[in-house]
Amino acid sequence: MNPRHLYTLTPACKKQYQVQPDEFPGYERDKSMEYELPPYLPKSTLRFWYNTQTVGFQTHWHDAQEIIIPLEDNYSVTVQGQEYLLEPGDILLIPPGDLHSICAPESGSRFIFLLGLDLFCHLEDFFYTRSLLSKPIHMTADTHPEIYEEEISLIMQTASHYFSNSPSRQLYVYACMMNFYARYTDFHVKSSHTPADKTLALHSKNPTQKLNQLLEYLQEHYAENISLDKASALTGISKFYLSRIFRQYTGQSYSEYLSFLRIQKAENLLKDTNIHISDISAACGYSSISSFNRAFRQLKGCSPSEYRKYHGHGT
Repeated sequence: MNPRHLYTLTPACKKQYQVQPDEFPGYERDKSMEYELPPYLPKSTLRFWYNTQTVGFQTHWHDAQEIIIPLEDNYSVTVQGQEYLLEPGDILLIPPGDLHSICAPESGSRFIFLLGLDLFCHLEDFFYTRSLLSKPIHMTADTHPEIYEEEISLIMQTASHYFSNSPSRQLYVYACMMNFYARYTDFHVKSSHTPADKTLALHSKNPTQKLNQLLEYLQEHYAENISLDKASALTGISKFYLSRIFRQYTGQSYSEYLSFLRIQKAENLLKDTNIHISDISAACGYSSISSFNRAFRQLKGCSPSEYRKYHGHGT
């Protein structure tokens, strides 16, 4: 497959995409801080760059999801210590909160899209999608041939809407990204079922529906001591089979997903309240402040107190 025509910009687009909708001139991030507050469009949680810079970005993180698509020349991105070598047309989704750095080539261009996910997280159907987005996703024409053309086309449509003069540009952008996430989610669900799984599924009526119900239950009861044994009892799926299909379905083990949920809730409390960190630890289901600190640092790359300071709160 040669998909270059799908992401090649015309000279007119290259010129148009140099100017932000609010005429924002660009910015220099504070290199002394790992935390970055994205310069979103006013009254939004999005910013789409047509980037031609030849300088990279040191290790940093932010609450937004970052999507990087090289258009001309390669691009090197390191996320949580793992390096991704991106070729033109590749799509890399970086989870919110993940430490990452970027090494730019001496020439070339790429899209860098910052998108807050809070709007999507209010949708029940996004529970499962959000779990998939907790790990980096490197999508190429070779690794995702079933959906690549649709996904890269949606990114290009997003750029076109973002840099348009339409008063509804943000609605079009969010609509494109909802479609993007929905298609990836459906693809992941279909690809996670092997012939062996179909045979095993005969022993459990509609395991996918039961997993969705479990994910919804965990959204409400994440702070409780919900062991894999209890989850097995709640779903009526054997512990061994549940552990296997949970990883296939979400891309994480059961314990990893539960930790992801708890830390996600802790982030909101640290940002939006002055509740003592020990109380947040207990409210999110941790038996000790040390286990909370360890889990938080493992997922976010900093301590809870450091995270709170980044967001303008004291300890």
